[in-house]
Amino acid sequence: MPRGKVGGKYDRRMSFDDVKDERMLMMVDKLCVWMGGILEETLNRENLIPQIRNGVLMCRLATVIQESVDDFTSKNDEAGPLPRKAPQNFSQDCSNRSMEARENVMKFLTWARELRVPESSIFSPDDLLKLKGKMNVVNTLLAVARRAKDCGMAADIDAPPKIANAFKGLEEKFGKKFEHTATAFGGQKSALKSTTMTLSATSAWKVVQQKIDLILQLRGKPSYEIFRA
Repeated sequence: MPRGKVGGKYDRRMSFDDVKDERMLMMVDKLCVWMGGILEETLNRENLIPQIRNGVLMCRLATVIQESVDDFTSKNDEAGPLPRKAPQNFSQDCSNRSMEARENVMKFLTWARELRVPESSIFSPDDLLKLKGKMNVVNTLLAVARRAKDCGMAADIDAPPKIANAFKGLEEKFGKKFEHTATAFGGQKSALKSTTMTLSATSAWKVVQQKIDLILQLRGKPSYEIFRA
């Protein structure tokens, strides 16, 4: 069954189509990039809720973060109370509406509380399981991300995105090809010799790409990011 559909009908609650606040959508995008990068999963606005709904990915996320927590507590005598272990014995393969899914979610939330995520930021299981409040779920995961940073995790949700990722996003949105420029920004300068010809020489996108390439070829220019921290 395609994602976002329940009983053959499109279910808006499974995506973020009904969220109009751009700031909230940016937070969703941030979360998808951060969580997807850690778990090596492709997450986006359309599939985030269906992918995490049975709790498996969240328990896997907790398992990865727990490694940083363990290292942090071993080096900090005054770290305070933190979880001693990630969720245990969670179901790896269960449906979104099963009892096992609810148990997975509950195990994750118990762990998040032990991580000292504020209670005001903890979502209710039905916010996810019954799709009653997806932004509450996002808020909890954002809070987990920032607590993970406090506990020494290298993956920082507030880190500025590399410009290569921005061009990848443009390609996905507009169907244009930006591999050449994105690769160059990723640090592989040799790719400058093989410019893609998928865009016409007079197109606006091509002009922008060429100007950026010229900047990259100047001596002493660093690899750029969209925003500097």
